[in-house]
Amino acid sequence: MTTSQLPYPDGWFVVAFRDELPAGRILTRRFMGEDVVLYRTRSGLARAVRPFCPHLGAHLGHGGTVDGEDIVCPFHRFAYSPDGTCVRTEYGTPPPRARLTLREVREVDGTLALWHHSRGLRPTWEIPSSTPAAFSPAGHVVHTVVAHPQDVMENAVDTGHGRPVHRMDTEVRRIRCTGTTMEVGLSTSPAGIRRNGYLVANQVHYDLRIHGLGWLSARASVPKLRSFIRFWTMPTPIDPRHIELRIAVNVEEAAGITLPHWATKLLSKAFAPLINRDGSKDFPIWRHKTYVEHPKLTKGDGPIMEYRRWAGQFYSEAGS
Repeated sequence: MTTSQLPYPDGWFVVAFRDELPAGRILTRRFMGEDVVLYRTRSGLARAVRPFCPHLGAHLGHGGTVDGEDIVCPFHRFAYSPDGTCVRTEYGTPPPRARLTLREVREVDGTLALWHHSRGLRPTWEIPSSTPAAFSPAGHVVHTVVAHPQDVMENAVDTGHGRPVHRMDTEVRRIRCTGTTMEVGLSTSPAGIRRNGYLVANQVHYDLRIHGLGWLSARASVPKLRSFIRFWTMPTPIDPRHIELRIAVNVEEAAGITLPHWATKLLSKAFAPLINRDGSKDFPIWRHKTYVEHPKLTKGDGPIMEYRRWAGQFYSEAGS
């Protein structure tokens, strides 16, 4: 990888939150330079397909409808079942031997993730769920940003940028790479508050789990407030220069009390803009930076090269 722009990585990447796709709805999303159509059947099945009807090429995301378990083309009202097969026509004549091209989709922690592999291989790993199947994070936001998923995930181990960008001192406590998963433990506190070389006052402890380059989930412990907050960072390439960056938050415990659903929902929506505001400080830097393949690192930068060696497994594109 010698160019300033890394190629699309392989793996799972989030394209929507569950609450954006209720039964009967159709969504169009940009994904790796092309459109993908998401829909949910009346029974609750989520499906993702390439957008064009194989009959005469109409875009299913522009005027298409869900009829029971089928998605129906807006042009001639040919209907396709959840396995992609054309099952009926508007004319009442036998349907043609036509199929939609399905994409692998998973529902994890209240999101919908699509699989991408530059060589077209099927999924070789999964994102483990950390929440109940029906869960959807109460607070979430989406940004379109000039960046690459590797830049976003690298922030988790780039301790050196914490003070100048976020006004936080950061210390990586542990890092472990196991297959397609990286686990990182770190602590932060407001810049300049130290005692005997260790972060002390107003600490926040994070346990991060990174699955591929499109999924970071974290549990944050705030001892001073006796609170636990879970958040997710999910960058998805939409074209060679831009990502959609989804950030979600769920407040699990506050003041030592496990919160009822209504309180979790209220606090999560309140916390989302705060986390979003801090995270957005990186956006202008990502927009104008280039990828330095052999960076001139120094003490205090964090385990950046360990992260990059791990990240290399997600590129199968020729020449990467």
